[in-house]
Order: sequence, then C-alpha cells, then structure tokens
Amino acid sequence: MPHLLAAGSAATIAILVLSAGAASAASRPEIVQHSIDASSAGPIVVAIGDSIMEGHGLESDQAWLALLAEQDGWRFTNLASDGSGFVTAGNNGDRFADQAVVAEGRHPDVIILAGSSNDLGADDKTIDDATAATIVGLHAAVPTATIITVSSTWGDTAVPAQMNAIDAAVDTATTAVGGVFLEIGQPLAGQPTLMQDDDVHPTAAGQGILAAAVGRELAKARIIL
Repeated sequence: MPHLLAAGSAATIAILVLSAGAASAASRPEIVQHSIDASSAGPIVVAIGDSIMEGHGLESDQAWLALLAEQDGWRFTNLASDGSGFVTAGNNGDRFADQAVVAEGRHPDVIILAGSSNDLGADDKTIDDATAATIVGLHAAVPTATIITVSSTWGDTAVPAQMNAIDAAVDTATTAVGGVFLEIGQPLAGQPTLMQDDDVHPTAAGQGILAAAVGRELAKARIIL
C-alpha cells in the first residue's frame, strides 16, 4: 500500500491527470487500457491523462508512468489517451472525466492525473469548472483516496501562458479536496533531442526524464507508493 508520510495521514493515494464532463453510461466512449503488473502485491495504480501520459509514438511500457510502475512494483493501468483533456474530447471521444469513471471501478489505491495542453484555447472559466467537477467528483466516488495531481508538460519550446491557468485550476481543485499537487516544472525545455519529430511528444529518453522529475517530487512530498 502507498504511504503518505505526513503526520496523521492514513489515506490511500490518488495521483490524477483529470478532465471534466463525464458522459452518461449509455454514451460513454470506450477507454483503451494498458496494464503492467510489476508485482503481485504492489499498490493498484490507475492513470488518467493525455497522449504524453499515454506514451504516444512509443511502446506502452516506455511511458513515464509505466517506468515508475516497473521501478516501484505497482499494479498499474494506464487509461490516458490521445487528444483528451478536462474540457477537450480526445481521439476516442473521451475526456478525463470519462477515464475517471473507469478508474473508480478498479478500486485503486492510487489514481494519477495531470493538466493537459489539449485544453489550450478553451475559456479559462470552462477549464476551471471542468477541472473542479472532475476532481471533486472523483474524490466523492473514491473518498478514501488521496488525490495527487501533476503539473502539465510542454515540450522544448516556450510554454504558452494559458498553461499556467490550466495548472492553477488543477492545483486549486486538488487542494480543495485535501489532495497534493506536484509541480515538476518543464523538464524538457530547451532540449529538442528529447522530442519526437512532431515536436509535441517526448522520445523514450524524454519520458525517462519526466519519470525522474515526478519521482523527485514524490520524494520531496514524502510519498511512497
């Protein structure tokens, strides 16, 4: 089981990359799932997110969360998908809130979420509302879980200003439900060799850099999975 080493905490952990506006059960899109069982007794960890979290263009076990799962012995399922966000529907028609419904059904110890550049261009209030609805809804559905969110990832070029608003919405919603927000900065900034040819998605080496950055922030927050 994961442990949050702050005083007085006995909750299980949910690390989230979230989005809002879950569809009804009748119309909810199918969510593609990639699983790794790195141990038989590790924490059940589920990821919600976009193509960077999914590991677009790479093998599923090269995504940064899969690397952490192998390293730390998680029973891991990655629900992240291309194009999805809190507001924006992805290539499969899913938003983060749709992924959250699937995550809840797996009774996880940990749910991992982060903001996404896929929501760039949406109205800030729409992003705020969708993010809050998703995170609050997830907390209500899995009240024993501690929610941990991760700041959004950009590539090697200048970061759009609205990314700060996206991260602020995630931070605010996470804090409101007693969760933990991890600010990892932009580990890929100024490093074009860590980006694939589309200049959007990290290479396998770039995914490794992201895994290390998240691992450092988990350690600083005294979270052991």
